[in-house]
Amino acid sequence: MKAVCIHKYTGISGIQVEEKEILTPSSSEVRLLVKAAGINNSDLQMTYGKYKIPGESSLPQILGQEAAGVVEAVGAKVEGFSPGMRVVGRVRGAFAERAIAHARELLAIPENISFEVAASLPINYLTAIIALIYRGKVQTGEWVLVHPGSGGVGTAAVQLAKLLGAKVIATAGQATKVEYLIKLGADYGINYSSQNVVSEVGQITDNLGVQVALDGGGKVTFADCLEATQLTPPSANSNNRRIACYGTTTGLDAALPLGKLLGHNIAIYGIALWYNSDYQASWQTLKDIVMPAFVQGKLQSTIEQVVRLEEVSEALTRMEQRSVRGKIVVVP
Repeated sequence: MKAVCIHKYTGISGIQVEEKEILTPSSSEVRLLVKAAGINNSDLQMTYGKYKIPGESSLPQILGQEAAGVVEAVGAKVEGFSPGMRVVGRVRGAFAERAIAHARELLAIPENISFEVAASLPINYLTAIIALIYRGKVQTGEWVLVHPGSGGVGTAAVQLAKLLGAKVIATAGQATKVEYLIKLGADYGINYSSQNVVSEVGQITDNLGVQVALDGGGKVTFADCLEATQLTPPSANSNNRRIACYGTTTGLDAALPLGKLLGHNIAIYGIALWYNSDYQASWQTLKDIVMPAFVQGKLQSTIEQVVRLEEVSEALTRMEQRSVRGKIVVVP
């Protein structure tokens, strides 16, 4: 089978498309005929050795972590899945014609959701679910800042927050991306390249700030998220704000002024998706809330581009250049 592989941590230039043997699933695993796979920033970081999953990081390595496809073979102890079923989930070595997944990390795909759309959902929406529901505990009518908002997780978070009844402010670095976020449902958009995020949040919220902020950038964006949650002096009305951090695209090291945290009783959550205590519960939420919302047309696909295995390098280059809006999907 064809697969997208790396043999050294030399970045995008080290990616190769080559023939690999077809694996046999263990007793608790499922083998998929991959129909589509989602590309994530973590796949880019894997090529440099900056993102590794313990137990799944030995070289050479097939890239890709999420896919949709057709069940081809099941392990002896697997229940609920059989050959021919349409499924989506966390899939090891997803950028390939076939791949292996644990049965507990797979969901059946409703007939009216395409393989491409299904493959674009898991990592983005599981992250947004944990950030907004299990950590941020977003309530109807609360203000949510998604900073930045134009990537895969950001576009998912904007839509999920609106589905939960929140008022959403989303940011991007280009006017066209801001317009896109408004089309996805954001109540307000901020161009952080030309506008001051904290000042704009203040004007939008009458200086009350946001109750929940999602930080997808790290060093630069975290400071904005922290300020945006505490625009007013400490009081009962400015208490218990929440910040969920899930990305570090602007840097790993962010200042953490304890006085501001303590004064406003702010909770900060770091989200590592695969090891989160609410990870398995988030799969159920994906099944019960997100997939039905797609079927009902309440959530929109954010797929910007569909590429072949031979085009993964170019797709990751676009991601590295920060020119991607939404999601790129690979079709073997």
